[in-house]
Amino acid sequence: MALCAGDGADSRSASYLAREVGGCFLRIPMLMYLFGVPIKTAYCINQAVVAVTTIPGVIVHLKEKHVYVKGLAIASVSAMAGVSISAYLVAKYIPASSLRVFFGLACVAIGIYVLQKTLRARKALTRRVTMESVKVLEHGFKLIALMFLAGFATGLCGFGGGIYFVPAFMSLGYPTHIAVGTSSAEMLPVAGLGSAMLTLNEFMYPLLFAAVGVPTLIASWAGAKLAARSPPWVLRAIYALAIIGAGLYVALDALRRLGFA
Repeated sequence: MALCAGDGADSRSASYLAREVGGCFLRIPMLMYLFGVPIKTAYCINQAVVAVTTIPGVIVHLKEKHVYVKGLAIASVSAMAGVSISAYLVAKYIPASSLRVFFGLACVAIGIYVLQKTLRARKALTRRVTMESVKVLEHGFKLIALMFLAGFATGLCGFGGGIYFVPAFMSLGYPTHIAVGTSSAEMLPVAGLGSAMLTLNEFMYPLLFAAVGVPTLIASWAGAKLAARSPPWVLRAIYALAIIGAGLYVALDALRRLGFA
């Protein structure tokens, strides 16, 4: 498979959002449209890249006290149960054309929701909150249920998980930076499991995974450091606008290919 020279720059551009606000959704269209790979292969590579390249960012988030460990453990187990089911369905039964439409519409819906909530709460999102100041957050049944659904959706959409994990944590009262940090840590086991199931069904392209993963790994550390110094509402707004744009493009393109647009 030929790899274009611009891949490193594109991976670095996607990696900031991927690490901080669930922007790994940007990498899936990049893989499909720049390299022409099937969507299931894009899912597999994307989740593998997330599982590996999240590590430096998670280290930074831990040092910055942005990770709620108890919530992380419970959320990870629940989300892994969900992703194992949906990744199997994607690998075996769901047509690629349907995945494209679902992917795009999911992006748009979540982007609109987060943008709306951000604009309403902008004045309240002005400072960075760490675990030193909050101590205890939701880690019971609500978290288990939401994360199972988020994990299931992760497998259906091929994301690392942050696109669903971050809003889920926020809806349970997690401050922005803690939601981002805990979500990033949760991506390691969840995305790794999702990619492993697709790899077992021969959807992995190792060379392309390496070409995308190496520059993303380098950029993930810088992205996490930058997020620690960014106003929370800015992170949410960037996330929302980017996901709406990418989702619209993928959904409309999929519908056009199916003859609906």
